[in-house]
Amino acid sequence: MMEPDAIVFDKVSKTYTNNLKPAVCETSLKVKKGVFVTVVGASGCGKTTLLTMINRIQEPSTGHIMIQGKDIKTMPKTCLRRQIGYVIQQIGLFPHMTVEKNIAIVPEILGWDKQKKDRRIDFLLELVALPPKEFRKRYPRQLSGGQQQRVGLARAMAGDPEIMLMDEPFGAIDAITRLSLQDELLCIQKKLHKTILFVTHDIDEALKLGDKIIIMNEGKVLQYDTPLNMILSPANDFVRNLVNSEDVIQRLSLMKAEQAMIGIEGKIDARELRVSSQENLKNVLICILRSERDSVIVEDDSEKPVGRIWLNQLKMNKVEEMALAL
Repeated sequence: MMEPDAIVFDKVSKTYTNNLKPAVCETSLKVKKGVFVTVVGASGCGKTTLLTMINRIQEPSTGHIMIQGKDIKTMPKTCLRRQIGYVIQQIGLFPHMTVEKNIAIVPEILGWDKQKKDRRIDFLLELVALPPKEFRKRYPRQLSGGQQQRVGLARAMAGDPEIMLMDEPFGAIDAITRLSLQDELLCIQKKLHKTILFVTHDIDEALKLGDKIIIMNEGKVLQYDTPLNMILSPANDFVRNLVNSEDVIQRLSLMKAEQAMIGIEGKIDARELRVSSQENLKNVLICILRSERDSVIVEDDSEKPVGRIWLNQLKMNKVEEMALAL
């Protein structure tokens, strides 16, 4: 029996009272289990409304939303929300509670015993790179903005939800910390394979994080596709300009070394540069340009050489050919 999609929008729209124009126009789309979807667009485009209809903070005006095959209208709101992690920009940690008590809120509601709660807290703090011995007993005021956001993420995952909704969670964080949190989130997703909808106004963040991207404008979903397809085949001029589809560096950042490598001919010099098969081609190009060589060796997860990439392969016309062949 085929597993149902994690989230389904079936002709869903939202029009607020006293507004003639819909905040979200009629939308139908499906999100498969374990997929990281970023939702991007300007302020007021409807992306947060689209997100908050999933946990019924906002009720759809028309249509149906299904979670793992079940219509959310048939579910009590409290029951629905316990199944969905929710992370927002303002975090909303309780200042009078320690880190461990903030994280334990949902497990306590679910009636978990102390041992199970403690294991979950330690696991999540390790997952978000906050050592439990150091951070369990701290209060939010004793944390940096980035650390508070990590605790907010841990709290949202405390009940082990299959679905995570994230509304510009890194929007108020400085640029360096933001990049670090993005990398951390990608590592977490690689381990846990949650279904994530992540709202952002930053197209670079959307392209970096998303397995698929929803681009919205004036309440309409203009395109729902993979990052590379967005670059290669934008649906219209709005999408083309937003993703900067002619930018070769943008394309390189969305392609992996394993997609470009060719066979190794001859012996490998021990001094040759090595890159992971999962490294993006933008970083591969930077690596080559900083070296005195014109190629790198590609290694698999066990550090075994599996291919080579030459500088000539990363020129504009070659990148175009590679991207179209994928």
